Amino acid sequence: MLLIFFFTTILSMKNYLKNQIIYQVYVRNFTKEGTFKGLLNKIDYIKSLNVDIVYLLPISPIGQLNRKGTLGSPYSIKDYTKINEELGNEEDFKNVIASCHKRNMKVMIDIVYNHTSRDSWIKENHPEWMFHDKKGNISNKVEDWSDVYDLDYNNKDLIYYLVKVIEYYSSLGIDGYRFDVASLIDKEFFIALKKMLNEKYPETILLAESVHPGFVDSLRAQNYNCLSDGELIEYAFDLLYPYNSYENLRNYLDSKDERWLDYYKYSLLLEDSMTPNTSLRIRGLENHDQRRLYQFSHDFTLLRNLAALAPYMKGPMFIYNGLETKADHLESLFDKDDMSWEIDQDWFDFIKKLISYKKDEKNLDLNTTAPLLTKGANLAFKNTYKDGTFGYGLFSLSGKDELIEDSGLIDSEYTDYLTGKTYTINNHSISVKEPLFLFKK
Repeated sequence: MLLIFFFTTILSMKNYLKNQIIYQVYVRNFTKEGTFKGLLNKIDYIKSLNVDIVYLLPISPIGQLNRKGTLGSPYSIKDYTKINEELGNEEDFKNVIASCHKRNMKVMIDIVYNHTSRDSWIKENHPEWMFHDKKGNISNKVEDWSDVYDLDYNNKDLIYYLVKVIEYYSSLGIDGYRFDVASLIDKEFFIALKKMLNEKYPETILLAESVHPGFVDSLRAQNYNCLSDGELIEYAFDLLYPYNSYENLRNYLDSKDERWLDYYKYSLLLEDSMTPNTSLRIRGLENHDQRRLYQFSHDFTLLRNLAALAPYMKGPMFIYNGLETKADHLESLFDKDDMSWEIDQDWFDFIKKLISYKKDEKNLDLNTTAPLLTKGANLAFKNTYKDGTFGYGLFSLSGKDELIEDSGLIDSEYTDYLTGKTYTINNHSISVKEPLFLFKK
């Protein structure tokens, strides 16, 4: 009975994430102050978006050696146990956590355990914990990452130390962790971490930045270990990035070559088939590493279609701060580069409508989001629910009217969730310009 209860608890935890909103905040650029105190003044704003989880980029001190830009990358961490004084102190950080919890929002923080800054506390105090190249020099596996050195997980003391760091942040009230380049971290760490969390903080949410397939192949070709998505799920994670499929969609947006849309659909099918029902992919096209939607196109019709993909697909909706204000550039990771707070009310209202769709309890019963193998500059998805009902998500990726045809489109009248209007699928086809979330009348 105890074993059955354990698995039921885990499954229900995964299920509730299906209709969650994760809002990513880069504290340095989110407000003019660029501090936790500045963020506190925006907590009510974030809550007004119906956000469930506030996810903060790394909050630890940034190294000085080989620093990128004027302020450095938050992913070049000097000391995991300290708070970056530029953001505030521990009390300020705890106030952010408390403020979010008071409004029934969870807090997730970024954890960077593949590497540290080149002048990190670990390098200075435990050089034996650092990765060494064949010549015995402290080094890293990705040459372009010139401000960091990698860690060496052959050291059990390192694993113990890093698990204790997570335990410390959990004691402050942190509800979840996003692991940077999680695929490059050793499985023994995740096994030890999960053991601690199951014993002390079993509701903790773990999100893996599971890396691009090309990145995996490149590292393995150099004889480095790189965990598969399946291993990440097996050892620890509730949520993974959708990077197996995303590159194909991005390539279409760059080239407008419709072959990339075919690749995208097939890669989505493969990606989802490899993801157990007990885990999910986050859904969102923007984050601190990926270009803004506005940078792909200034066509607002196309922008609306792209923004509508994330809430329609199975998995929590991921919002990088600024999507709702139609941010027109990706803020610098390395310098002070404030997010724009100029509101386009129509766009803002549209994003809130998309959020309301994702929050619909029906999404808790969503079994699958399956792409239809349509032709042309469009995407069509069929959502199937536990009670046997279904719906269609239809998207034009040209910014113009697109005739979407597929035998999987069942002839009938449907209601669009976003507008309340009635649409008819006839002869397994329908013309689409604005995004449609269709349900049987």
